[in-house]
Amino acid sequence: MDWAGELREAFGRLCAGQEARVEFAARTDRVGTLGQEFNALAGELEGLSVNTLTRERAHSLRNRLAGILAALHVLRMSNELTPEEQTALEHVVASAQQLDERLRKR
Repeated sequence: MDWAGELREAFGRLCAGQEARVEFAARTDRVGTLGQEFNALAGELEGLSVNTLTRERAHSLRNRLAGILAALHVLRMSNELTPEEQTALEHVVASAQQLDERLRKR
């Protein structure tokens, strides 16, 4: 599976409240940096429940998520992606926006 498909699946797990990590975070390019940011976000979300998520914490998580969305936008506009990666990233962006909405409600 390519990195975009892996990220798509990982965001799906994250939105479902499951543990999620991506392997491509070990890469040394900007895709790897995106993976590192995703893993950091996932790590922060682990162990949080509705009762332990403060408004300040939700804001911090939304800021990290905004950085991930910005990086995705740059990648999508770079013309470096295959059509399959473009499609996968469309789904990733939709999942990230769903997560943002959940965090916004805090």
